[in-house]
Amino acid sequence: MKVSYFLFILLLSVVFSSCNHNNEENDFALLTQRDQWSHEYALGSPTWDTLERFSNNPVYRGSKGLEWPVNGFLFSDPMSHKWYLYIGEYKENYSSDQDIDTADFNCVIYESEDRGKTWSSKGNLFPANMVSYDSIKIQAPDVMVTYVDGEYHMVFDWVPADFNWQSSEKSGIGYAVADSPEGPFVVSNKPIKLNTQYKHNQLLDRYSRMYAPMIVKRKKDWALLYMMDTSPARSWVLAVSTSPKPEGPYGETNIMLNVESKSNYQPLQEFYPAFTHDGYVYFPSTSVAINRNYQAVHRVKVEDLTKANSYELFSDGGFWHSENVENEDAGIWGQTITGFIDKDSIYVMFPSKDPKNYGTINLAKASWNKLFRERGFSLTTNKGNTFSYIKKAINVEEINMEFRLDGKMHVIWDFNSPLDKLDGWGKFTLNHNYADYKEVVIDKSGWQINVYESGKNMNQLDSGAIKDWKKDGNQLLLQKMNGEFQLSINGLRCWRGELTNRPGIIGLALDPNSFLFANRLIVEGPQVEGFVTYGFYEALVNSGNQDSDWDFKTDSLFLYGKGAVSKKDSSFAKWNFEGKGFEIYAPRGPLYGTVHIYLDGKLVKVISLKNEKDLKSRSIYKSLDISTGKHAVYLETLDGLLPLD
Repeated sequence: MKVSYFLFILLLSVVFSSCNHNNEENDFALLTQRDQWSHEYALGSPTWDTLERFSNNPVYRGSKGLEWPVNGFLFSDPMSHKWYLYIGEYKENYSSDQDIDTADFNCVIYESEDRGKTWSSKGNLFPANMVSYDSIKIQAPDVMVTYVDGEYHMVFDWVPADFNWQSSEKSGIGYAVADSPEGPFVVSNKPIKLNTQYKHNQLLDRYSRMYAPMIVKRKKDWALLYMMDTSPARSWVLAVSTSPKPEGPYGETNIMLNVESKSNYQPLQEFYPAFTHDGYVYFPSTSVAINRNYQAVHRVKVEDLTKANSYELFSDGGFWHSENVENEDAGIWGQTITGFIDKDSIYVMFPSKDPKNYGTINLAKASWNKLFRERGFSLTTNKGNTFSYIKKAINVEEINMEFRLDGKMHVIWDFNSPLDKLDGWGKFTLNHNYADYKEVVIDKSGWQINVYESGKNMNQLDSGAIKDWKKDGNQLLLQKMNGEFQLSINGLRCWRGELTNRPGIIGLALDPNSFLFANRLIVEGPQVEGFVTYGFYEALVNSGNQDSDWDFKTDSLFLYGKGAVSKKDSSFAKWNFEGKGFEIYAPRGPLYGTVHIYLDGKLVKVISLKNEKDLKSRSIYKSLDISTGKHAVYLETLDGLLPLD
């Protein structure tokens, strides 16, 4: 089976091997098939998670003036066994009006004596514009607390009362300590991190702001972990510093996870906060892409927190699902889940927003020993589209699906379209000039069969109403019989007709504000070689590149008529992919340089794209015998412009 990821400028083609599958391998709603699905930061991710919401959600909601409580930390006190919520409050759109008499950023503490069933306010963490650090009036929204040796140690990010985002270097990370989780917390004399530290010497030439801190006690020292981001926001890193004492001083910043690496690492991930269990630190992360339904978890042993190569991907997406309720209107929004493990259960807090754009704080729980159900997955989307596909090309003879659905679903097969993003926040569409696939579109009002052929208009073959739609579950059956396809919904035949045969990948797409649970998804038919084609913008997002560093071209020299060319002679880009082979395409021209091609950090090819005349994009490198799995192709030029096709 051939998966061809085409990366624009250097079109990358990733190959999947072809093989037959037996009856035990063709139900893609089983947990055993989770790794057969794509889990992608912007396209989306199916999940088998078993997280159950608390009945009293939301436990907190924003109000006028501090509309966005969209960060927080859930803490279980090992001494009193009470639970605490440290809720980070922001003004709408994270705005800052620079009024030194009121707080634009705040943290409020809530306490529960009955394991989250009821909550009572314990007041604000700090007074508004509290004077600290040599007479600076600070505001502190995001905190993390840990209990060690009879004291409650807190780290927090802070800004001055006159803060504005254009001068974010006037901020940092602080430390405080208390005898109780309610406080009062005594702030250290000096901040443990100042964002002026890297203002003139940015890490990786792009990172200087440190925020969203986490603190972990190790055998011989303390580890301070925190996020760093670019301005304007495009990429994030997870960084660490250490100190023999919790209040510091902390050493230099070491980056642990970042998109600029030459390895496979999904972009747009924001971590905060972490939790510890059985000698590991777990780092949930959320993709800040528009559809907000990719949640990953990395982990590392406590004593290995400073070793970047020791971090492992514990769950590649699929750790959390959205529900169709008003307090989760935006999906996870602000940060990712935060929580703790108590005996055999995990309890988490997660933020969202309601339809009025007020932040909400919510709780959920699951069995730590059974995080995932054996059968049935959720696929959801809130404000963007979702598309997840099976990483196999199948000559479809039957699709048999049992599902519950709110919203609109597209059952897609024979997919041979290029995939790319439209902006840095992961917006995408499947319906474009080069769309090449077949689909059944279905919602509670009706069904529709469409055929897309590259370069042609969409052909709607037929449509109709669904008279017996069932809220608790429906069945879709698409079968090939005697050379024709037949579509039935809930046992009633809807359509029969001929379809041209062009096997490709199979997937499920959702329109915004759609929520799917698939209890069964059987796909019958022989596997064939197939491919997926990725575009130039994918390579820019995967490597954290800013749009301002590239010229976007509409030119027939590119395979699909569009591409990007770097503005600087020294540039790089990266595509993440899964498969067993790939192929890269690129145009040539007088301004282009020598390209170094890396596979998973290893240099595999050096090739010059310089030519007296412009030449149309064509294959410049192919490798069809790599090990099946996650990979990254990284392109770099040092002596000329880099074109991305």
